[in-house]
Amino acid sequence: MFKKYNPEEKYYIPRFREFDEARVYIEDMNKDKDLVISAVDYMITHKEYYFLLKNLYEHIKKNELKREIFEYALMSFDICPKRKEELNIYYEILKMENGYSKDIIEFLKVCCREVKDFIENLLTDDSPFVRKSAVDILKYCPDKKTADRIKSLIPKEKDEKVKKEMIKYIKFFADHEKCP
Repeated sequence: MFKKYNPEEKYYIPRFREFDEARVYIEDMNKDKDLVISAVDYMITHKEYYFLLKNLYEHIKKNELKREIFEYALMSFDICPKRKEELNIYYEILKMENGYSKDIIEFLKVCCREVKDFIENLLTDDSPFVRKSAVDILKYCPDKKTADRIKSLIPKEKDEKVKKEMIKYIKFFADHEKCP
């Protein structure tokens, strides 16, 4: 993804001074990759999380986004955006059940504590993929309340893969609780 450093070569890192300059590259991410990455950096630096996430999602829907740009954006977030609008975008990407969903799952594992209520609400989603993903994410912030909630959902769960994941969580939590 990144060029190998060559001391002989001079590197120019493009920087944007205004939102409108960077916006052009966020709205059309098929332009020069270095400028798109700089625009992503601009949006994160200026805390334009929703604008960035919304455009990433739109590009994913149109099949116009390089996965490496998406991964770069998620890795670059300095905080875990957690406003309702941003959580809705995570949910929409998660429902796609593709490589981008897997990237969002990994991102949410890192942000688990900040968005725990959102993740717990996914345990009752219609999609087995979303429910299974929620249980997997919750392993990164285990607690008794969540374990009890998952335990209560196991008998109602119809999908075997989700049920297995829930049982793994309960076992994981039991092992985690024993640790000093």
